[in-house]
Amino acid sequence: MNDGASFQADAREHARIYQAARDLHITYQQGDPPAPGTETPLTLAHLLSCFADAPLPAYVLSPEALAAVPVPGLTAERVAAELRALPSLTVDPDDAPGGPPIDCVQPGEAASKTPSGELTDDMRMRLRAGAAALLDRAMLRSRPLEGTLLDLLAAHVRALLWHPGGEPVRSSAARDSDSAPLSATIAAARRVRDAYEGCGRYDEGLPFAVRIVQSGAASPVTDGLVLGQLHVGCGDFDEAEAVLRPVLALVEQEATGRGLTVAGLTGPSIAEIFRDNSPGPYTSRLTAVDCEVLAQVAAVQHTLCDALYGLRRYPECERLLRTAVGLRLQVLGAAHPAWMLTQLRRARVLGRQRLWREAMGFVHDALVHRDRAELDRDRPRDAALLRLAHAEVTVEAVRSLQEEGAGRSRGVGMFPAPVVRLLDRTVGGNPQPEKLTWDDARRLVEEAASSCERAFGPTHPHTQAARSLRDRAVQGNENGS
Repeated sequence: MNDGASFQADAREHARIYQAARDLHITYQQGDPPAPGTETPLTLAHLLSCFADAPLPAYVLSPEALAAVPVPGLTAERVAAELRALPSLTVDPDDAPGGPPIDCVQPGEAASKTPSGELTDDMRMRLRAGAAALLDRAMLRSRPLEGTLLDLLAAHVRALLWHPGGEPVRSSAARDSDSAPLSATIAAARRVRDAYEGCGRYDEGLPFAVRIVQSGAASPVTDGLVLGQLHVGCGDFDEAEAVLRPVLALVEQEATGRGLTVAGLTGPSIAEIFRDNSPGPYTSRLTAVDCEVLAQVAAVQHTLCDALYGLRRYPECERLLRTAVGLRLQVLGAAHPAWMLTQLRRARVLGRQRLWREAMGFVHDALVHRDRAELDRDRPRDAALLRLAHAEVTVEAVRSLQEEGAGRSRGVGMFPAPVVRLLDRTVGGNPQPEKLTWDDARRLVEEAASSCERAFGPTHPHTQAARSLRDRAVQGNENGS
């Protein structure tokens, strides 16, 4: 991306880590200090006892890391000296054969030598908070965070997120100091969760998402939405709906509280479309917070529709997508990939109901704006998803139109404002779906498969879905459907 968002996100993360380290000192400087000689001196073995008994990348405990996220009671010099006395090992990355090995230490070897029961609860919380913040920093500085490195760091975040015996960490109102280690642990867990989701390893990211929500320190909307997305990725559509319904109620309530409309024919007015004569966005009467709230509503609706589509509840799915399309057109504009993808998702649902005239009109709407954007260069993942969605609709259209004909249609009076500007072309000017062939479908699927492999990698579920779609197109062509 060229909009500076990545730079701003990095700056915010560095500021948050600095603040977390500062909060650790403030938290543990409050209250009465221990009497001289009564507090056990902390050692590297104590810190390592917070991690899993698994290889730990050595750079997690580097002097630079301990300078950025100091652990109260431990100096970088002391940690470095004790690290040199530990046996080291290297781990070859399975995901990058021939790549540089990852230098690691084995926490279990040192932690097992630590006498049990010698630390106070405050000291244990101090160590857990420091360990979580160090892991969080290590993941922030690991670009890309995937493959073997992700698995190595995830094992140690898991050890912090789950108590011995399998119980998840939870927030407690009994002590303010409990929030410091929990906050740092949840931050690290979110990074692991998001990395697994980005890699398409939904099954591995799901337990982290569940534990984050169970911790009591989660954001009901943001963390609930990601949990729903991971359930959808795993094919757990019933569970996804159960998670996302309350999330949708929360974001709609917030929007309603701001005087915003989120139901019915939502989107820019006809007057705005004709007056502005542009693809949007139409935000002149909205504040920045209004736009953020409406965009969040649309995101939850879009994910919930993915679950409803998996449950084959197509009419209900279409009603929600109609609103999501309008909201995204209003606050993001038709040139934004999120609007294009929602429009293609709507076409997919209409196709499932054999409403191909409207479906192909929505496909054209999305493609007009996609072809004008430099998505392949600036946002390759978005470009790949749009190609995959286009190919999916086309394969289904060819099969359906050749087997069952053009099907039925319906009036356009119920259509929302977001498509009014384009109705002349998409409905009135295109009374029948275009004559698609299996050659057209196969060409689009080949482009989608290549684009997904470049953007996501050969093993990602999106790439596998594109390959499966390619097999269907080849089979359909061979059968002469």
